[in-house]
Amino acid sequence: MDRISVLPEAILHDILARLPEKDAARTSVLSNEWRDTWYSFPILSIGDKIIIGSYSPQIISKLDILIGYVMRRLLKLREQSLTIKVFKLDMMPEHNKYMSHHFDLWMNMVSESCVEVLELCLLYSATYRGLPDGTEYRYDQYDLPLCVFEVRSLTKLVLKGKITLNQSFFNHSIKLFSLRTLCLRELLLEDKGIIEHLISHCPLLEDLTVYCCLVYNRKNPFRNKQFLESLFLHGLQKLKEADIQGIQEVYIDAPNLENLRYVPFPYFGSPIKLNLDSFTRLRCLRLSNTDVTDKWLLDLSHKFPFLEHLELCGCSMSDRINISSAQLMILEFTNYSDVKEVNIDAPNLLSFDYCGDHRAIISFLTSSDHLVFNASPAHEFRHGYYSLREFIQNIKPQKVLASLSLSVYHSNGIEQNCLSIQQVLSIPPSIKYLELDSSPNEALYFHYMNWLLSCCCPKTISFFFQNDRGMKPFTVFVYELLMGRKKQEWFDHFGDTKCWWHDLKIVKLTYSFSVDEKVDFKTTLNALLLPTDDPESVSFSLEL
Repeated sequence: MDRISVLPEAILHDILARLPEKDAARTSVLSNEWRDTWYSFPILSIGDKIIIGSYSPQIISKLDILIGYVMRRLLKLREQSLTIKVFKLDMMPEHNKYMSHHFDLWMNMVSESCVEVLELCLLYSATYRGLPDGTEYRYDQYDLPLCVFEVRSLTKLVLKGKITLNQSFFNHSIKLFSLRTLCLRELLLEDKGIIEHLISHCPLLEDLTVYCCLVYNRKNPFRNKQFLESLFLHGLQKLKEADIQGIQEVYIDAPNLENLRYVPFPYFGSPIKLNLDSFTRLRCLRLSNTDVTDKWLLDLSHKFPFLEHLELCGCSMSDRINISSAQLMILEFTNYSDVKEVNIDAPNLLSFDYCGDHRAIISFLTSSDHLVFNASPAHEFRHGYYSLREFIQNIKPQKVLASLSLSVYHSNGIEQNCLSIQQVLSIPPSIKYLELDSSPNEALYFHYMNWLLSCCCPKTISFFFQNDRGMKPFTVFVYELLMGRKKQEWFDHFGDTKCWWHDLKIVKLTYSFSVDEKVDFKTTLNALLLPTDDPESVSFSLEL
């Protein structure tokens, strides 16, 4: 017997808790001692994602094996009077009808075992979201037993998918006195006030997520469903984090809220209402699909004196954005098509992410020496060359470019534009990093690289591709180009004008299987032929 197996059970459980779930489960086949340890392990993670299909005898047999396994684990824990620390159930809703009785039994057993963390997920799988004709599968919803809401020991409750909270909920005693984290995602509600009623009985709640829940009629559940439109929460003195999505009108009485994400539906006709200005202790704010005024942005420091992280995605704003905040450290702008100017006065800003119009002029009135600037300009393929270089030149002051990481998303239309570029007339602006997401047509390698290297002079060029067959030949081409082995071919294409990359002193290439592993060029090319589901990264480091 090995020395580890004779350790006290509590220590063995601690070892299992530190392992990934699959590795922890594999220990059960090492020996009888490890098997007993596994069955008394108070963390259970159950899933049926590999059991796909309708109720054939084979599927029923697999589900029965799963049911037997879960019951053995739960009975073992009950026999030893052990508290269940974590119970996770991740099942596909197409099995609800067959499994609902067993779900009820398991929920009762874990409730009696003073479970601390309960996660129940019955979300649609990607394979089963709809029928071939486009209609939705009509799975049976699962009525969550009310015993779950009597567990005084519960600190975290996560409910996702085809789970119903019905009218009887209002007449039941809720005893979630220890609950600190609550996540409600895509649930079915018989009454629009159920969530408010539930949360009002969670006095210690610190972290709340409500995502796209539906109000429905049990008599006709597949018609007249509508998203929950309003949410009014009072007395949440302990609440620190809130993530509210898919609700148009929100009021939260939470004076100590520090982290808020709010994403209403953009296409609803009802107006958006949120008591945002009452959250004066916010440190992180993420807004999407909301109206943001110039005055509100200029008053950031006054309204939110502790705000360090601001993310605005697809919000309705003016074409000139002015942001002023001495505390702001992280700023993110996403999906803005009509922005003309972005003026930032944030001396402590450490990170700025921009995804929007290529025509925008971005100015940093003050900036940190440690700023990291990530940009993904949305350029029109008809003006691809001019838009990319113009975007870089419109970033002020020029010293900020030393921190710029530029992501270029290749589109077929831009290749035709590249054909019209004959040569590079001057050294373009220097930037920190250039990332490409795919390779062009092989016949246009010269034109594509001429376009890119005419727009910027990066210290590092990186290809971050996944399952891209053109990755290897494009990598070889870029490597030989930067090493000066294609100068003659280049001159044949674009004349005798000397280009800045012809004077490179050092070109280093790395291929990363993981973040830390780097290999030589030959190994890189061989590795590009290997099948993999993980994104691959090839980087060129350049030095003039």
